[in-house]
Amino acid sequence: MLQLEDWMDLKDLRNQGLSISEIARRSGHDRKTVRKYLKDNQPPQPKERQKKPSKLDPYKPYLLSRMSQGVFNCVKLLREIQGQGYPGQVSILKDFIHPYRQQQRELAVIRFETRPGQQAQVDWGHFGQVLVEGHWKKLYAFVMTLGYSRMKYLEFTLSCDLEHFLQAHLNAFGYFGGVTEQTLVDNLKTAVLGRQGSYIHWHPRYLDLAAHCGFVPHACWPYRPQTKGKVENAMGYVKGNFWPGIAFVDLADLNVQALLWCDTVANAKVHATTREIPWKRLPGEGLQPLPEADYDTSYLAHRQVQRDCLVHYRGSRYSVPHRYARQKVMVREPLGGGQLRIYRRGELIAQHRLSPQSGALVMEPQHYEGLGPKRRLSPILPQATGVPLPSGPGIGVARMAPVVEKRALDTYDQLAQGTS
Repeated sequence: MLQLEDWMDLKDLRNQGLSISEIARRSGHDRKTVRKYLKDNQPPQPKERQKKPSKLDPYKPYLLSRMSQGVFNCVKLLREIQGQGYPGQVSILKDFIHPYRQQQRELAVIRFETRPGQQAQVDWGHFGQVLVEGHWKKLYAFVMTLGYSRMKYLEFTLSCDLEHFLQAHLNAFGYFGGVTEQTLVDNLKTAVLGRQGSYIHWHPRYLDLAAHCGFVPHACWPYRPQTKGKVENAMGYVKGNFWPGIAFVDLADLNVQALLWCDTVANAKVHATTREIPWKRLPGEGLQPLPEADYDTSYLAHRQVQRDCLVHYRGSRYSVPHRYARQKVMVREPLGGGQLRIYRRGELIAQHRLSPQSGALVMEPQHYEGLGPKRRLSPILPQATGVPLPSGPGIGVARMAPVVEKRALDTYDQLAQGTS
């Protein structure tokens, strides 16, 4: 079939007054072909080439659906469609994904490598909100990356406060099987209370954890996130590889999937920088052994026991043995929730089930044993207050009133008349 350029040449020769035979001789085309195109006076229409079927065609609707969810990682998409029977290679997939992907620009920085066992980098990431028991709560991710092996630990929490920050450290070191010499953190308030130049005012509880585990904390320079680029890249890896399209029932289910992803993907694939698998590189870290003693990451607060042997905590009141009245105590609430422990000079003196509602009075009768009748306090039934409380031992709502002797009304008449 003639091309458009050839047709234009034929028209030009015809306009010069040449015969069909001369045009055919000069153009090299058959006379019938020349006569046909000059007679129709229509440019040749290119025929549409029929595309050969691709191995990827049956999976394109699924890929478009996943990209609408923000999944553009070709390695992850290849793994998913291979599970559906895709027989091709990743090159076809990359050609299909490329037009849909937005190119990201990266700033050039000097890479800083650490020796084995020297450093672990930690960071928080925000992952939107989740619905928990009818309430929307913020979801956070804690990531720790070992500098030498590039081993990663991922954990999701509903809070990025100090207590969760400390517990996530312990969980990460437990996952790695040891402790690094240093930790590198951003200028988080849970770690750094303030700084003046190179002087850093660390949070005392973070320093306490560091002394317990045996690591030395270090902080990045402000506005220099590339200082801890390994964990920054790890957070981006989580958001690009693990998080898109993930579905979970609750926080526990999400963390099970996060650990599985660490085991089978993040730490089981060849790292682009080290060219080694992090699991195989981990033994070379030479981590310090974990401390044998447990570390308590509970919420803690100092309280004054009232005269009625009660301690105020989170809007409710909890009893302690009467001998600790008007003394200072420490209150601890484990991260798991549900329990409240009260200490006096390191000794556990009371333990209660934490009330889920404010305004409750949680009492243990034995805390008042030994008090005389005149000093003993009598609780009014919870129904009298109109405040509902869950059932369970030691829980009740009361107004405290002294026990008084009941007398007949005639007694008061006699007293008024001055008779005995």
